[in-house]
Amino acid sequence: MNRRYLITGCSGGGKSTLAHRLEARGYSVVHEPGLRVIHRGGPKPWEDRLGFFEAVTAMSLADLDCPVPEDAPTFHDRGLFDALSGRASRTKVPITELIPSGFSYAQPVFFAPPWPEIYERTPDRPHSFEMARDEADRLRRDLTALKIGVVELPKASVEERVELVLEAALGHRGQS
Repeated sequence: MNRRYLITGCSGGGKSTLAHRLEARGYSVVHEPGLRVIHRGGPKPWEDRLGFFEAVTAMSLADLDCPVPEDAPTFHDRGLFDALSGRASRTKVPITELIPSGFSYAQPVFFAPPWPEIYERTPDRPHSFEMARDEADRLRRDLTALKIGVVELPKASVEERVELVLEAALGHRGQS
């Protein structure tokens, strides 16, 4: 049974905060491959978009090859879908042609919508909120094209988001 859940959506929408809180609660988390690529000196999306998406794709595939607990969910803060969606937009190849033999994550996918009140530019996120919103629109379109079930994360506290994610992934509320 696939217990790998994807957290995707708007850049600056609270995905990593959610992932860190899940990890603090004892759940297995795979941290954002794009940030790991940047922090390891790899291509940056604002300098070499296609090179960045290729590096993130490779890292995401390696992440999916790593063993994870079978008895509990693992949460991916972005992943292969995000990299392939970016690559599809850059190369104009439909996402449906880039996803290898089925979707790599359990459903539903958790989607962080654009949230201007928490968005901030950082050295790792120098783009505008408008660009982040466009990214979210692209990701939504690609999830729809793949017919992937999505749970949109509410604009709510991180604890409320954690409870929603755990209820959807585990079928019951998490334990604090």
